[in-house]
Amino acid sequence: MIAPPCLPLRRAAASAARPCPSAALARSLAAAALAASATGCLVLSPPEYDEPAKTAPVLTAVFPPQHIPIHIVGQRVVKDLGVTVLSEDNGDPVLITLYIDHGRRSLSEKPYRKFMIMKEVEAGTIAGGQRPFTIPWDTYDFNLPTDGMTPEKECHTITLMASHDLNGCFCPADPDDMSSLTWQVINCDANEPGCPAECPALDCGGSDAAECLFCDTPEYLDSCGP
Repeated sequence: MIAPPCLPLRRAAASAARPCPSAALARSLAAAALAASATGCLVLSPPEYDEPAKTAPVLTAVFPPQHIPIHIVGQRVVKDLGVTVLSEDNGDPVLITLYIDHGRRSLSEKPYRKFMIMKEVEAGTIAGGQRPFTIPWDTYDFNLPTDGMTPEKECHTITLMASHDLNGCFCPADPDDMSSLTWQVINCDANEPGCPAECPALDCGGSDAAECLFCDTPEYLDSCGP
């Protein structure tokens, strides 16, 4: 029998130490696949994100300016109140209500003289920015009281309030989930003699303290229920 040819010792050693490239690649791929399977890297799942926490609505007056009293003249006047709201709502609409003389205790022990639920503002997000809306105040449907309970019969306020929920007293159910804007209203012609240019604010720390009652007064909230 003829013996197979012998390689030189140096070439034989090099061949034994250096495996075939195709075999090495196959072993590497097999090892990578095994490692990936063991760690679960090949099984992808969508990331989970927490919903942002709901926030109280923040109102900003656009028109008319709050520092200028609104004079009401005539039996019927329509005034547009332009406002923006900014809030994280988690799908819940923002409820908008109007109150006349909010903060002044009524004869029926309510913290307002009159109220009206105006509209719902579609739910939004902080990232979406401020959402503008307009509330038309029609004095024919929502007129000023004339019972003379205010210090001066012509002086009133109108308050626009925003919240996600109302209680049994038609006030925001959660005092931490509300925002409001107030305009002073004077029921007379500014050009008439005796018509005040402005009215004194309600003094809840002084002579008017007994008359003061607000939607977020704790003892009043406790009596309202859900």
